[in-house]
Amino acid sequence: MQNNADLTLKQLITEINVLLNELKNEQLEITKNIEKNHKVNMQKFSKLIEFNEICDMTNQVFERRLSAIESKLNSIIEKKRVK
Repeated sequence: MQNNADLTLKQLITEINVLLNELKNEQLEITKNIEKNHKVNMQKFSKLIEFNEICDMTNQVFERRLSAIESKLNSIIEKKRVK
């Protein structure tokens, strides 16, 4: 009877170890996927930052041009007022 109980206990321990190994492998796979996704996300963030910087530069150029046009229009209006 004791021998049978020991055998069942050993079988349960073996099954638990198999499950633990499966969990460990799953966790390792999840960790790899997380690292891969993190790398991809960081690359995307880098591209977004680059795009944002380009947008800022474009906006600065646009604002300078708009300011130049406003100045020119103001000088034309002032010349017409003087006359």
